[in-house]
Amino acid sequence: MKKIWIVAVAAVAAVSLTACGVGDVGNAVSSSPASQVASGAASAQTSSVTESSVPNSLAGLQKYLIANAFVTGSPTTMRADMIGAKTGVRYQYSRNGKNNITLELYEYDIANLNEKAQKIISSVKSSGNFTLFGQTISGAKLSQSGKYLMIYKDTASGDANRAYAASTEKLFEDFKANA
Repeated sequence: MKKIWIVAVAAVAAVSLTACGVGDVGNAVSSSPASQVASGAASAQTSSVTESSVPNSLAGLQKYLIANAFVTGSPTTMRADMIGAKTGVRYQYSRNGKNNITLELYEYDIANLNEKAQKIISSVKSSGNFTLFGQTISGAKLSQSGKYLMIYKDTASGDANRAYAASTEKLFEDFKANA
């Protein structure tokens, strides 16, 4: 009888462990430009993508970060209008942890900033955070051009994670700075 229970427990454990490795299979991939950028992640990481080889757009920024900062996963389209931006995406992926990094990217039309956008940008410039629905959003950075906003969060710690965050932020901040 004990052998039957041991075999049953082992079978359940094997099925459970197998399911853990499946990942995000159930999510549908949209045909948005953001998902098209993400689908090229594997090929982009093996080739050199320079800043000058991508357009000055959110899709270009994504392609650049996928290739040079090794951002992975399928982007989720965000409600960019909530912060006065034109478009936005969120990536959630692992680096020295399990789904420990959340990276949000937003593009502003800097020639036509509404009041909400101006308030968010001003707050990020002065303090690196902003308030949305009474909640403080920290980890926000603006690109040097002022056209892009990044919100970066990593739940894992350590020197490797801090170094990765710093290099990702540098790539983001410098993207199309002279455009």
